[in-house]
Amino acid sequence: MLKKAVGIVIRRVAYGDNHLIITFLNEAGVKVALIARNARKSTKYGSGLDLFYENLFIFSQFKGMGTLSSVDTINSHYEIREDIYVMTYAQYVVELIDRALEEDETNPYAYQLLKVALTHMERSDKARLITLLVSIKCMPLYGYVPNFKYSTYDGNMTHKDFIAYSFQFNSVVTQEALIEDPHAIPMTNKSLYMLYLLSEVPIESLSSINIEQSLIDEMETLVYKMYDEFIGVFIKSRKILEQMRRLDNYK
Repeated sequence: MLKKAVGIVIRRVAYGDNHLIITFLNEAGVKVALIARNARKSTKYGSGLDLFYENLFIFSQFKGMGTLSSVDTINSHYEIREDIYVMTYAQYVVELIDRALEEDETNPYAYQLLKVALTHMERSDKARLITLLVSIKCMPLYGYVPNFKYSTYDGNMTHKDFIAYSFQFNSVVTQEALIEDPHAIPMTNKSLYMLYLLSEVPIESLSSINIEQSLIDEMETLVYKMYDEFIGVFIKSRKILEQMRRLDNYK
């Protein structure tokens, strides 16, 4: 019996000489793995099995991996592929969400986050900011929740007083907390406040956000450190992004 599902391609792996194993995230937030037979030798599926494609998938599945019958493309997100930076940021987002979900997990929010992010990434000037926002929104999926709202050291909730982020207290902190944690990461007050806003803003509001690049630099550095210290997930695309950024700075 054939099944139908709308989803976004998040992974594709060569299988044998002719086949592909593709994984898509469906609207329910479930990862579905299918074998696309002869996909590497045939034009049957067109480009519909490429990363970022949102398709209607028709497939058969009884137990374990299913077999793909056909795809009907809804949105190719073609504009993402026109810029190497945007494409790499999109790959980072896809990998980050993919790694956050167990194979049998159901999480509709993850699908919504991916769909909204890819849609807005088609505007290249937003790609880096959207990636930062997705990185913050994905942290709870990995079991970690940062605290940009108040200082756990003294309960201070006055945003203008925050000058650093403490991994020891896992929160923003004021000058007084540095006595207990001299290794807290210094941050501009504006960056810490923007991180608070990004953690609270609904993902549907992405298009209305504009932040200067210097602040994104600072926030991005802290968020990456959080992934390194608290989550410990390695995202291959992040290394590529950092290498490209270093080359740009060198030029």
